[in-house]
Amino acid sequence: MRNAFYKHSQGVPELLIATPFFSYHEIFDDVLKLNNGCLIRMIVRLGPATSPESLNKIIDQKQFQIRYFTSPQFHSKLYIFGDKVILVGSANLTGAGFQSNREICIEVSHDDERFDLLLKLYNSYWSQADVLTKERLKEYSKLYKNTSNKSGDYDFETEIKNKFGDISPKDGVQVGKKKISKEKIFLESYRRTYQEFLTAYKLVETIYKEDKRRQQPEETVPLRIEIDQFFSFIREMYAKGDTWKTAPILGVAEQEKLIKEKLDDWFSQRWNYLDNTIPEHTKRINHVLSSISQIQNSTMEEIFEALDVCHSIHDRLRFFPGGHETLKKVFTSENELKQIQKVISYLLHGQDDFITRMGTCIFVESYSIKQIGRSAVQELLGWVNKEDIPICNGRTVKALRYLGFNVVVFT
Repeated sequence: MRNAFYKHSQGVPELLIATPFFSYHEIFDDVLKLNNGCLIRMIVRLGPATSPESLNKIIDQKQFQIRYFTSPQFHSKLYIFGDKVILVGSANLTGAGFQSNREICIEVSHDDERFDLLLKLYNSYWSQADVLTKERLKEYSKLYKNTSNKSGDYDFETEIKNKFGDISPKDGVQVGKKKISKEKIFLESYRRTYQEFLTAYKLVETIYKEDKRRQQPEETVPLRIEIDQFFSFIREMYAKGDTWKTAPILGVAEQEKLIKEKLDDWFSQRWNYLDNTIPEHTKRINHVLSSISQIQNSTMEEIFEALDVCHSIHDRLRFFPGGHETLKKVFTSENELKQIQKVISYLLHGQDDFITRMGTCIFVESYSIKQIGRSAVQELLGWVNKEDIPICNGRTVKALRYLGFNVVVFT
């Protein structure tokens, strides 16, 4: 567990920890030597197995933010390393948990569909937990010391609850706040990951523009949608299956050469889906979703048919016996129209910057829609926007990975 912790801590912008028992502060000395710029957010339980001495060792360090529960119901052990990997299992952040006990943990990688669910769970915990201040830590330290001075009838956990309250996580993945905080726990990691994609896309866009060839006129298909179809061409013709995994990471000059080579292939033939389907899809999705008033005046069925334009949603048909009609039935039964209208209006037309809007709809439970995951959120905004935001989904990033870009690939 300790070796895995060291390995995954390197190079990540933030480390998110949920552990009911904490007494192994020494590990952070080594972690911060390896990654001094890492932000560490930690949720603990104030109780018999959480050392106030260990908390005192880190609370003043600028890299740390600490929150707490007081209830034994908080028993989760989660270690989230940026947006790359999560360790989840039995190990508390104690010397025994990391060095001597026989613990079991598994790694969940960023391309696992459960990765985002665990992020949401952590976000829910973080938003419900109370902030551990130096003043509260002093009070906790006094109670902790009293455990050795009092008689056997001294109930330490009851004293903690009397002092701090019964602070317990709600059931399931819930925000538990009246108002969504502007602090998005995963926003900076997400922003960095998305920026990798955007930088790669911009290079492809620049080369595409310099080529001065188009498959469709701009008034019929916006350039960003045509480039997305170029990525589909790459994925289906050259990056089939898992072949993108073995593609080498290239320098800029090599990337440009490969992109130009594939553009020549792209323009040497017609892409039927772009010619025959994309223009109609562009009209359909914009007719329903291009303004808040249109969204608010649309029915559940109209919105679903518009969303079905997105490959990330349409491709889910393979998981539903009966295909389109079954998916539509599930979608309409699991969601409420007002919630869908609220979320899509915010995503496509909200006042926050577009990465914040996407991050909110991906990671904040009260801004989620059943059957709409990370790829679908990012792709939907790519279809409908006035900011020239490109489509970003699993298919496009796999194509970019094939073209030599070191982008994070997710499903």
